[in-house]
Amino acid sequence: MTSDLPSYQLPQFAAKQRCTVTVTQIGWLGSRAAAAKADCGSISELLEKIGRGELTVVSTALLSQPVSPRRQEISSLFRPLLRLILMGIGAALILALLLYIADRLLPQAARIDPAAVKTPAVGDIVAGFEITDDYHIRPFHPVTGVANVPHNGVDVATPIGTPVYAVGQTGDRVTVDCWWDVDGGGWVADQSAASYPGYVFQSLHLSENGCQSGQAQAGDEIAYTGNSGLGTGEHYDFRVKISGAYVPPGEIYLESALTGKPPRQ
Repeated sequence: MTSDLPSYQLPQFAAKQRCTVTVTQIGWLGSRAAAAKADCGSISELLEKIGRGELTVVSTALLSQPVSPRRQEISSLFRPLLRLILMGIGAALILALLLYIADRLLPQAARIDPAAVKTPAVGDIVAGFEITDDYHIRPFHPVTGVANVPHNGVDVATPIGTPVYAVGQTGDRVTVDCWWDVDGGGWVADQSAASYPGYVFQSLHLSENGCQSGQAQAGDEIAYTGNSGLGTGEHYDFRVKISGAYVPPGEIYLESALTGKPPRQ
């Protein structure tokens, strides 16, 4: 009997390929090698073929010594982190040592708060000499009569020829600059010492030709008091600048300028 029903041919499915993957490295490199072994262009293609059933993984061989991938991954991350921590600790110790050395080498006097230093007042006796005028705004200049003139230093009743000394700590090199002040200060000596960075100790109304510019040692004679410039009589005007601005002059610095001894700390 002949059947008139149409005949159908069942589709032929290709048999699944069997893929043996040999893993020699962990992580991405191992997966990439497995993909190449299975003739796949990428790891994603390898996974897709396995998902569609086109490939079957039948065995996995580790040629190297078995190692926990997670443990090795943590170990590989921990080593550079530990190295960074140790480097940071080492740098911190070196910095602390340098700061300690700098702190020990920096003279204590250089860290004195200017506001904490006593400023001489009229009538005080410093190094055996009387203070005749202090740091303030004068109602009138004693010579010119100009009103509200700042007096940026302290005046000391010294006779002409009183020695003026380089101010600094023992062993300091002191730079001395002598010049003529056209505004009435007469002969002026500016001096700066390594122990007092940013400080300038200024002496006014000095004797003519008594000031010696150049380098000196702390405690050396650098000038002599006089009566040059504007004034009502022989005296010594002592001033202090910090970072270019006048500040109330400390008694310890004035005493050093008149005795040659290092400023008290």
